[in-house]
Amino acid sequence: MPRLSVPLPRRLRYSHQALALFLVLLAALWLLLAHAMPAPPKQVGIATAFKGGAYEHFGQRYQQALQAEHIRSTLVPSQGSLENLRLLKDPASGVHLAFVQGGVSNAERSPGLVSLGRINHQILWIFHRAEYPFNNLTQLKNKRIAVGPQDSGTRVLADQVLKLHGIGAANAQLLPLAGEAAAEALLTSQADVIFMAFAADSPLVQRLLHDDRVQLLSLRQAEAITRHLSFLVRLVLPQGAIDLERNQPMVDVELLATTNAVLVREDLHPDLVQLLTRFLVAEHGQAGLFQRAGEFPLNSDPEYPMAAAALRYYKQGPSFLQRLLPLSMAVQVERMAALLLSAAALFFPLFNYAPRIYRWWIRERLHLPYRQLRAVEARLQEPISELDAARLLRELDALSDKVRQLGVPSRHSDLFFELQSDIQLVRMRLRELLTTPVNTAHATLRSA
Repeated sequence: MPRLSVPLPRRLRYSHQALALFLVLLAALWLLLAHAMPAPPKQVGIATAFKGGAYEHFGQRYQQALQAEHIRSTLVPSQGSLENLRLLKDPASGVHLAFVQGGVSNAERSPGLVSLGRINHQILWIFHRAEYPFNNLTQLKNKRIAVGPQDSGTRVLADQVLKLHGIGAANAQLLPLAGEAAAEALLTSQADVIFMAFAADSPLVQRLLHDDRVQLLSLRQAEAITRHLSFLVRLVLPQGAIDLERNQPMVDVELLATTNAVLVREDLHPDLVQLLTRFLVAEHGQAGLFQRAGEFPLNSDPEYPMAAAALRYYKQGPSFLQRLLPLSMAVQVERMAALLLSAAALFFPLFNYAPRIYRWWIRERLHLPYRQLRAVEARLQEPISELDAARLLRELDALSDKVRQLGVPSRHSDLFFELQSDIQLVRMRLRELLTTPVNTAHATLRSA
């Protein structure tokens, strides 16, 4: 036996329609916020440099920190700062962050990039074999010098420093070796001197500082060099700073250094920028061989504009949600909060006008019965037969039943009874027609 479909009550149907409309508006708001507040990337590429260098070490630490925030990351090795800049400027490279040495470029030559801050000193370490002592760079003529590949920041820095001392490809053998390869060439006598622009805590630098087969060159003219190359600073490695027991180094060593910057593209998601800035503060804020605690990272950059989100982090710290939740969850909660605020801003005015709108809607539903009643009332302006009056009376009875079925809410009973009263008035006039002669009925109605 087939089931009979029972229609839903009108009030329930209208509630379902209102709920559907509300959900559609929420979905539209969500899509709008997804466009205005896109989620941060779930895959981050980090351009490092040579194996064993400080950039690779920092990249690995950042990778661990990102993993704790449920963000995948990939380390992209390169030939150094110049290649890092090219990778970062190319959106198709998959690189979102790069370590770049100071002095190799700036905002004018690399537009579209912003800085998260300067993270440490980039020391120009000049190591030579212990059996061949040097005390001046001019003594490097006709020597085998590892200065790094052509695209590396070490090569850019070494070329400028050597040029001041009259050293170049014409009177020295410049080897394109860097990192582990350069250190191995020095230890196996395939190079006489190596230039390494690494941070002091680089594992490779620390290994060479403790190796008796090599010696660190002290630049007696370091202060004079900084007057020619303004992006460099003079640093001093104090006697015994490496090993007090063995008194290494045995004398103060004068060094040159620039600073390392962490760069991103200016369109990188601001929440990810703030997260990365938090890593910078945690990773590079400790005391070191050439820095006091809190000296780095620097919240300014002499060569690139600072990212607005990074400056906001340096000034205000992380948001409340980012202190409690991983980045992906914090972003979703912030987006949901923004959705609710937007919905409240949209719907709150509607709630104020809702009673008026609802009353207008009820009146609109009663508009058709009133039109039908007006049509009946218009027929009464002309003489009608008793048969027509009876038919119109049946129409009024049907119209009254129809109004009852509209389900007018009790709070708007005045509208319901007003219409029913008007129907009753016309019904009474029709009944008079049924008891009044046709010729006098019209006159009676006109005088009424």
